[in-house]
Amino acid sequence: MFRCFVARASFVAAAVVLASCGQPYSTAIPAANSSSPFLLPFSCYVTKIAPKTVTATITFYGWPDNSPPGNAIAHPVIHQVASGDGTYCNPTTFATERSNNTTIPYGTKIYVPFLKQYFVREDLCAASGPPVGSGYNGCYKLWFDLWIGGDGKSNTHAVVRCERALTPNSKVNVILDPGSSLPVKLPGPIYRDSPPPNGTCFGMPGSL
Repeated sequence: MFRCFVARASFVAAAVVLASCGQPYSTAIPAANSSSPFLLPFSCYVTKIAPKTVTATITFYGWPDNSPPGNAIAHPVIHQVASGDGTYCNPTTFATERSNNTTIPYGTKIYVPFLKQYFVREDLCAASGPPVGSGYNGCYKLWFDLWIGGDGKSNTHAVVRCERALTPNSKVNVILDPGSSLPVKLPGPIYRDSPPPNGTCFGMPGSL
């Protein structure tokens, strides 16, 4: 969900070091017509901040209920557009509200235990999105809206059903600045278009 687009990323100030993630580190920015979603395709940054467990509201958003619909994000950090596979080196995009900019700046990584996936802040919650999905009213206080996936060909209703099926009924534990060794379940987009017509919702039929 976004209201403005920032063309270049900035990492968490004074809080990260760059480390190899299987390939040499590169700061090269893909060309504008590149099909790659990454800003830093061969890098993996590690925070020096001690992990902290907080209790937060979790919701989801995807292509059809982004604002406007699509995969654009407010503040690219490691991706050009909302994406990721939930691993430490390629965490999935998440959004939170503007009032959290100081405590949860862009580039902050989180780990969501009930999903067993990592996420990175690259987006801003917006209350102006379409009235669908789980977080369409925007975010309030400690609230993380997680990118679920989808594209222009996705079944809108299936994406929204997936969002609602996965949204907890109450606040859950979230780890801020997590370590790199936590387990990852089902790496990749949470919602996937295949198989048609309803796709897959975190490994289950998208018609949930």
